[in-house]
Amino acid sequence: MRSGSRRSKRVPRGREAALAGLLLSEGMIALLAAMPARGVEARAASSSSGSAARHFGEHTATYREHVHSTEPDRPPSPSPTASPSPEVSVPEASAVTIREPGPDLANLPNSSYTLPEGGIYLEMSPFTMQGASSDSVKQYNWEFLLRYGLTDDVELRLFTQGLTVQGPPQSATGFSPITFDTKVHLYKDDFEYFNYSVGLEAYVQTTWGSPVFNNGTQGSLMLNADHVLPWDIAFNWNFGFASLQDFRGAEVILPSFQWALQRDVVEDFALFVQGYVNAAALPRTLHAGSVGPVENLQEHALGVGFQWTVNDRIAVFGSYSGALGDYVPSYLGTMGLAVAF
Repeated sequence: MRSGSRRSKRVPRGREAALAGLLLSEGMIALLAAMPARGVEARAASSSSGSAARHFGEHTATYREHVHSTEPDRPPSPSPTASPSPEVSVPEASAVTIREPGPDLANLPNSSYTLPEGGIYLEMSPFTMQGASSDSVKQYNWEFLLRYGLTDDVELRLFTQGLTVQGPPQSATGFSPITFDTKVHLYKDDFEYFNYSVGLEAYVQTTWGSPVFNNGTQGSLMLNADHVLPWDIAFNWNFGFASLQDFRGAEVILPSFQWALQRDVVEDFALFVQGYVNAAALPRTLHAGSVGPVENLQEHALGVGFQWTVNDRIAVFGSYSGALGDYVPSYLGTMGLAVAF
């Protein structure tokens, strides 16, 4: 018996399956079309923000010691308590590279920049020669500087002039004292016509070495600064005070100043001029005051050098400086390399 209600029309099974397949295929096509569109939008937004950041920090991107590095600044370390947003990726820590901040043994002053956290540099000068002065003799050294990034802004350092051979008439061979050094990066800023980066460095030269090269416990406190001048010239200078013992064994505090101007002449190869007043940034040269009257101490030196960045891990450097006074070694020549780990 027929029902009094009106029955709905039924679609044949073949047409019903075809219609379902058509709807499914159209949904898949729409989904695939939407995915690249969203990716393009994300990349466009990222590219836009990246170009804006580069434009804002355009000058800072080349603001490095020795200016041969155009890499951007290291990203800040993420806070351990902060939970990253699911839509924002946390930048990975940059790999340690010899390009940033660059070796310190290459020239007389030290950079204001520090190694990234966990970064290691091994710098050495297997060939370091000092000429005689009015009250010192010729000397050969194999220098070492080991640097470790305790944090992004604090660097621990161990320095020694290493194997030391002293010429006649006071010939001697031994190991120079070990120096404990710490460098802290304090601040940097970039104005329209002026930029600067500032660090603080302190070292203590111990008596741990061969007795013949023992000059007593000496210390130094230095302000390190970096600037980028017009024509991509890097200006690096240090100013501070160093202590030493005079010929009577009394401690004397002397002001010291070191500087260097450096520029890339071709990619990865830079030339520099350098100099110092009274002392190098690290305890490299013998002070006249250790064997003569301190009031007569006037040490000045001027020289030139090069730095070749072989790749991201290795840099080679060398320099030659001459004396501008009787109490300075007649020359200081170095040749060495630095390796990043």
